[in-house]
Amino acid sequence: MVKETKVFDCTIREVGYQTGWYFNKEFVRDLYRFSIGKGIDYLELGFFHNIHHDIGKGEYRYCSTKNDEIKKTLESIKNITKLSAMRDIQRPLSKLLPKDESIIDAIRILTRSHETDFKILKERVDEIKGLGYQVFINFTSSGYNSIDKNKSFAEFAKKNDVEVIYFADTESVMTPDYVIDSIKACHDLGVKVGMHFHNKNGTAELLADTAIKNDVDYIDGTLLGLGGKWRDGNLTMEYILNKMNVNGGYELTRLRNELIEQLIMFKDFSAAE
Repeated sequence: MVKETKVFDCTIREVGYQTGWYFNKEFVRDLYRFSIGKGIDYLELGFFHNIHHDIGKGEYRYCSTKNDEIKKTLESIKNITKLSAMRDIQRPLSKLLPKDESIIDAIRILTRSHETDFKILKERVDEIKGLGYQVFINFTSSGYNSIDKNKSFAEFAKKNDVEVIYFADTESVMTPDYVIDSIKACHDLGVKVGMHFHNKNGTAELLADTAIKNDVDYIDGTLLGLGGKWRDGNLTMEYILNKMNVNGGYELTRLRNELIEQLIMFKDFSAAE
């Protein structure tokens, strides 16, 4: 934790754009063990994309269809760090497994702020909760939202018993005042809030500092700040660890080297634009 802020490591999901969501088992296990040892609350593996509509990617693109393969990699070492994956509700959906059959603990619904339909969103929330998962809602391209729009998202969460919503700065346009006002809009309604900062404009650390000082409940990062569909990068996990007063040690040095090796090994599968 950073004070009371919980941390998501999104390295596999975000860097998956550069590797096609192919990662070798050793790297994934090492990353999970590192997460446990350094007090990282969640490790996000990828997406629940439909394998028939989005072909040719690695298993972490298909966290429902490829559940058995992922389980073989992680089940024997799974511990207190929870596993998550993202469900993009504006793309062809794959069938979800019940929680008791899945390696995944939490599902983060991805909905583009400007495409969000509350009726459809409620259906997806009810589905995921009914299957036994912890549910988050991630509103992407949030930096273009008005604060009133973010309030409406928080009101939806409150009404539908969603504990946490996320605002993702997909285009790196948020400002410190915007972050403060968005957090307050959620907290005033008793809804927990997370922030996902891309780093296209080099503002991720400034915005993270602002969010942490204003009691953000969840925050995301990636190793070396790598990842993103447009190679625009993220808040670095190294920066978050520093805020946690955690020394990554040799394990972090090794992991960063392993990550570079993944990028080289699977570069031909890149889905980044």
